[in-house]
This record gives sequence, structure tokens and C-alpha cells, in this order.
Amino acid sequence: MNAKATTKDTAFRLMTTQLLFAPFRGITHKAYRNAFARHIGSIDVFYAPFISGQDRIHPSKLQDILPAEENAAHTVPQVLSNNAGEIIELGNVLASHGYKHLNWNLGCPFARIANKKKGCGMLPYPLKMEHILSQVSGAMNIALSVKTRLGHHHPEEIIKILEVLNQFPIQHVVVHPRTGKQVYTGKADPLWYAECLKISKHPLIYNGDIFNLAQYNKLKTLFPGQSEWMLGRGALINPFLASEIRGKTLSTDEKRVKLLAFHHEMWVHARAKTMNQQKRIGSMKAIWHYMSGILQNSSEAFLHIKRSVTDKAYLTAVNKALQQDFATEEQIESHFLKLTKQ
Repeated sequence: MNAKATTKDTAFRLMTTQLLFAPFRGITHKAYRNAFARHIGSIDVFYAPFISGQDRIHPSKLQDILPAEENAAHTVPQVLSNNAGEIIELGNVLASHGYKHLNWNLGCPFARIANKKKGCGMLPYPLKMEHILSQVSGAMNIALSVKTRLGHHHPEEIIKILEVLNQFPIQHVVVHPRTGKQVYTGKADPLWYAECLKISKHPLIYNGDIFNLAQYNKLKTLFPGQSEWMLGRGALINPFLASEIRGKTLSTDEKRVKLLAFHHEMWVHARAKTMNQQKRIGSMKAIWHYMSGILQNSSEAFLHIKRSVTDKAYLTAVNKALQQDFATEEQIESHFLKLTKQ
């Protein structure tokens, strides 16, 4: 193959790669998603944090995704439920507002949710899952996808889960190759993802531990046919990860300008949302808990942001942080591993 053909083939693969952004409750709200889409880019689809309810979905829980016209990028709503009626109701409401796709969260690992047989707490009960899907299938005017883990207690649970999903018209399955009991610690297991590829009749999307370009390339080597990838904490730490995967090179100055614009839009939103300084600064600290990892001296930068209690102190800390040099891939990996206690 000549160099020209190789270049063309690489460009084609980059063009067809689909990058999705995982939902993070309290962080990737509409303001974050819109600011990211406008100032950072390179994400094809954002998954919104889950919506839940008790038998009925309260309208206040739809504010993050309605009106749909306010989304600056393609957004997929997500439901957390073990109630078929609730899923159907939400799906049809979303369809009436123009949405084409609803994702069912079977991956949330937190005990207060899992203990209610929601999120990954549903995974040990494939018959319950089958009963829900039998009611939901054909009852909504919207496509359904699933986001799951390998299981709640054991990775072997994924076998029965996928066998159940194979019986229904699921758009795709996002697989995070950890168990619920791992929560977000330890390592994701690509070998179990390989097993999932053998079992599933539906398209699969890989999600887990894509924390820098080198790690993405390792996974791409393991799964050369994989075209859809979901980014999570790696993109929270380094908002330019998706751009790097697509082969886009940004200078230090370009990154700094984009981050300043990204932060400014979110800060304007935070100020408009609440008059309480501590609350709005607190919402921004949740973002910087991850995003400080893009800076070489991430611990010092986050410490100053974390200690700020006034708008002035917070903005001073942010401006000082964004004058730092950007972290290397190794430093970003170290920040990620520290967050996941690996």
C-alpha cells in the first residue's frame, strides 16, 4: 500500500470514529455540555445524567434536557428505573419533544441506588430485566439503548445480561468492563469486553479507562473493528482528549484560550443559577476535581481552587491555574490512577 492510500485510510477511520461523552451527575449538566460543544468540540454525542422518578417523572427532572432545542450538540437522555411504566412514560414524553433515543442506565454502582435494584443493582436479576423489556418493547416511540457494567457482584453476570438483551430491539449496548462492586476503583477489564463482543447481537460501545491517547491506541489495537467509544473521566480530566484521538494538534495558547472560554460560559451559568457564592463555587469545584489534572501541578492548582470561598478568590485561583503548563500524558495518567486508586 502506498503512502497516499495509507493517509486516506487513516483519514477515513478518523472520520468514522464516533466519540461519546459519558454522563456524570452534578458535572455534565446542560451548561457543561453546551460549553464543551461550543468551545472544545470533537464529541459526537453527549449522554445526559440519568432521570429517575417514583412511578411518574416529575417535570422538574426534565429541565436538563428540555427544551431539546437548547442542546448545542446531539444529546441522549438517560433513565434510571426498574419500572417499565416509568420508562415508557419518559420515552414517549421525550419522543414528543423530538428526541429519537433513550438510554437505560444499568450501570450506576452507588449502593443507595443498587440496593433498590436500580442501575447495576438490576444486573443480578436478568428475569426482571427481561420482564421490563418485554413491556417496554414496542410501547415507546423512541429507540432504546442500554449502558451496563459486567455485573453487580461478578463479571460473569454479563453473560445472562447480554443473552436477555439479544432478545429485544436494542439500539446498542455501552459496556463499562467493571463490576458494580468496584464502583470506579481498580481497573477496567478489556478481556471481558472481548467476551461481550462474542455474545452480543447488538453493536457494543467500549467505555472505561480511556484516560489518554496512548491508552486509547492500546485499546484500538485490541479492538481494531471498534468504531464507537465512550469517554468518561479521561475527558473530564483532559477536555482535549477527543480532539487528540481525532488527530487534532492544538498549541498551548489555543488550549488556554479554549479552556478560558469553556470555563467562562460555565461560570456565567453558575452565577445565574444561584446567588449563593458557596453553592456556585462548589459546583465549579466538582469540575476542577477532575480538570485540574490537565495541569502540570494539578495538586497545587486544585488546592487553591478548593480553598476559595469567595468569587474573587475562586477566579484568582482559576486564572493562576490556567497560566500553568499543561500536563504530559504520563502526568494525566497519574492523576487518573490516583482518582481510581489503582
